Amino acid sequence: MRNEDQNRLPDDLREIDSRLQAHKPEVSALELDELKLRTAARAFRPTTSTYGRRQLMRSKLVTMMLVLGLAVSGGAAGVIASQDGGGKSADQSEYKPGKGCGDKNHVHEREDECKTPPR
Repeated sequence: MRNEDQNRLPDDLREIDSRLQAHKPEVSALELDELKLRTAARAFRPTTSTYGRRQLMRSKLVTMMLVLGLAVSGGAAGVIASQDGGGKSADQSEYKPGKGCGDKNHVHEREDECKTPPR
């Protein structure tokens, strides 16, 4: 520390500062150069590892499969919704009662398929 900085320290920290200054490691020019080369090598190394690439590909594959599944199921739902039973409304096509067997109040188109009970 410079002398100006030491004057700013409280009295109880000045002793600690002097100990730290006395035991401060000295780095040679050779060690600094070696440190610089290692740091530069790390900086230019590829950032993703093989494991990271594998995880990235897996997540892309899962995302693509989910999108494909949504597209197929949405398309199927659209096709199903667009089929209206030959142009009839839902009360005529979906909620049609059976063949009409035994129902004397209604005339149905498939009454001839009913089994007639013996008289």
